[in-house]
Amino acid sequence: MKTEELKIYADFMKEYGLEYLEVRKGEFCLVMGKKGHVWQPVPTGKTDQVLPGIKQEAILEEYKHPSQKLENVIYVKSPLVGTFYRAPSPQSPSFVELGASIKKGATLCIIEAMKVMNEIKSEHSGVVKEILVENGKPVEYGQVLFVIQL
Repeated sequence: MKTEELKIYADFMKEYGLEYLEVRKGEFCLVMGKKGHVWQPVPTGKTDQVLPGIKQEAILEEYKHPSQKLENVIYVKSPLVGTFYRAPSPQSPSFVELGASIKKGATLCIIEAMKVMNEIKSEHSGVVKEILVENGKPVEYGQVLFVIQL
């Protein structure tokens, strides 16, 4: 199994606050747990018992999208690995502030990757409810950057 594939499962655990995850597909079995967590093996059989209604394909498909919609909230995810910046320069005001109303297409932040500045734009109009990354901090692919309420 490749590192990218493991990262998908680790991110899934983190996003849903799971302490333990067991994935079985044919003869393949992956068991992941948080450090210090004591787990009991799940009996073999239907794997849908562990997380009913959630399939690996759905997890992989959701991971590919730059934003995730839940009820009336959008989670804006980082489309690449790099450094997060809230403003175009240190002297400039931030693109968005907490509680600000934004329109579709508005620039939310910049992610610098290999000396290239990549503007991250909103795919939806709404209100910025949370900014989850500090200015100048590194971000990972798929990491949630903003929570926007529709």
